[in-house]
Amino acid sequence: MATMFDDIIVGAGSSGAVLAARLSEDPRRRVLLLEAGPDYPTVEATPADLRDSTWISVVAHDWGFRADAVKGREIEFPRGKVTGGSSAVNASIALRGVPEDYDEWARLGNDEWAWARVLPYFRRLEDDQDEMGAFHGKGGPIPVRRWRPSELMPVQGAFAEACQAMRFPPVKDHNHPEATGIGSWPMNIRDGLRVSTAVGYLLPARSRPNLVIRSGCLVDRVVVEGSRVVGVDLVEGEGRERVLGRRVTLSAGAIGSPAILLRSGIGPRDDLDALGIAPPLDLSGVGTNLIDHPQAGVALVPRPGVCAPGQPVVQMGLRYTAPASGERNDMQLAMISQADLTQIPAVMALVEAPMVFSVIAALQRPRSRGRLWLTSPDPRAQPRIDLHYLDDPEDMRRMVEGVRLAWQVSRWPALAERTERIAILTEEMVASDEILEGYLQMAVNTLYHPVGTARMGPEGDAAAVVDQLGRVRGLEALRVVDASMMPNIPRANTNLTCIMMGERVADWMRAE
Repeated sequence: MATMFDDIIVGAGSSGAVLAARLSEDPRRRVLLLEAGPDYPTVEATPADLRDSTWISVVAHDWGFRADAVKGREIEFPRGKVTGGSSAVNASIALRGVPEDYDEWARLGNDEWAWARVLPYFRRLEDDQDEMGAFHGKGGPIPVRRWRPSELMPVQGAFAEACQAMRFPPVKDHNHPEATGIGSWPMNIRDGLRVSTAVGYLLPARSRPNLVIRSGCLVDRVVVEGSRVVGVDLVEGEGRERVLGRRVTLSAGAIGSPAILLRSGIGPRDDLDALGIAPPLDLSGVGTNLIDHPQAGVALVPRPGVCAPGQPVVQMGLRYTAPASGERNDMQLAMISQADLTQIPAVMALVEAPMVFSVIAALQRPRSRGRLWLTSPDPRAQPRIDLHYLDDPEDMRRMVEGVRLAWQVSRWPALAERTERIAILTEEMVASDEILEGYLQMAVNTLYHPVGTARMGPEGDAAAVVDQLGRVRGLEALRVVDASMMPNIPRANTNLTCIMMGERVADWMRAE
C-alpha cells in the first residue's frame, strides 16, 4: 500500500476496535485496522452465531489454539477470529472488576489505572439500561442490561434460590463497586443481539473516509528501523505485503500480541536465538505472566424438557469470597442452562449424555502463572501455551472448595428435581479433598480470559514489556493495548476491562 497511515492497529477485538473508532473521530488522522479473521460490515450480514447472545460461539470464528491446562492434558483454547474478536463470540457478560483490581495495578507502578481514574471510562463505554448515578453511564456504545425475574430460565431461578438459601446476599447490580453475592449478570445485549465492539464501535465509524478496515490479513511482524517501528509485514493468502505507518498498536490479544512481538525479535533473547530470530530488543517478559480464570464444576444430566438449544446459557452469577481467603470476590459460581455435548464427542462419551446443565466454579484471583512460546517463526504456526492451572496450592484449595459448593448448590430441591443424575461425581467423592484434587486435574478448563503476556510496569521493572501508556520499552511508535498489558487479572470477565483500556489509551494517543 502506498498510503502512509497515521495509525496502524493490529486486531479488531475488544480493544482494537475501540481504538480504531475513537482515533478515527479525528478526520485528519488516517487509521488502518487490520483483522486476521473475516469482517461483516452490517448486522444483517453477520452470521447467526455472532448475533445470537444466547450461546457462546467457539467454532466457526476461532483461532484453533490449544493449550496445556495442566501437565500432560491439552485443551481447546478458543479465541475470536473475526472483527470484534472475542467480544463477538463470548457469553456477553458485561462485568467490571472490583475497585481493588485497578488500585492494585496502580500500586504496581501504574498510577493512571487506579479505580478513580478508570471509572470515567467504564461510564463512557456503557449505555446502562437499568442503573443510574455516579457509577454508571448512559449513551455509550455498549448497552448493559440485567435479566428480569420473568426472563429467567427455571434452572437459573432455582440456582439463585439455592445461593440465597446458603446465606449469600442478593445483588441488584454486580457492577456496583461494593457488590458481592447472587444476582443477574449484566449483559451487553440489545433485543437478543450480542453487541460486540464490531457492532457498538465499528458500525457507526464505517462511513468515515479516514478509517480503512482490512480483514483476512495475518500480521507476521512489526518493521523496525533503528529504534523506531515504521510499519508491519502482513500475510494475505499466499502473498506478503508491507504497510507503513507513523505509529503501530498491537491489539491482537493475550496470545496474538506477544506472538507478533516474538516474531519481530522482541522478547527473551535465548528463546529467539533458538528459533533463529535476530532480536533487536531483549525483553524477557514477552510471553510470560500468562494468567487465566480456571473453571470446573458439576455437570447435571437433565430430565426431559429441562434443557433445549436456544435457551440463554448464562443469566445468574454468584461472586463470593472463598473460605479463609483475604481477597474479596475471588470466586464465582454460575449456572450454565444448557451445554450441547454433541460438538464435543469425548466429553459426551464420558458423561454419557448429549446435553447437560451445570453449576461451575471459577477462580478469579489465581496465583499460578503460565507462559507461551513460539514453535516456529512462521506466523501460521500455533504457539505453545502452558497455562499451569492450579500449580499454586492455594489455587487448588480454593477450587476444591468451589466445586464442593457447586455440588451443594446442585442438590437444592428445585435443581435436583430437574436432574436425572449427576455426571461423574458422587457424594463420597465430593467429601474427599484428595479425590476432588484428582477430579480437578482431569476437569479444570478455561473461562476464556487470558491476560498478562506483555504486562505494563514502571521503569526498573525488568519483566515489564510496556509502560502504563502501553508503549513498548526500548522502541518508538509501538504500543500494545489489550489484555496482554494487564499486570494481574481482574475479578471479572475481561471483555469490559479491555474495552475500557481501549477508551483510556485512545485519549492519550489522540493527545500525542
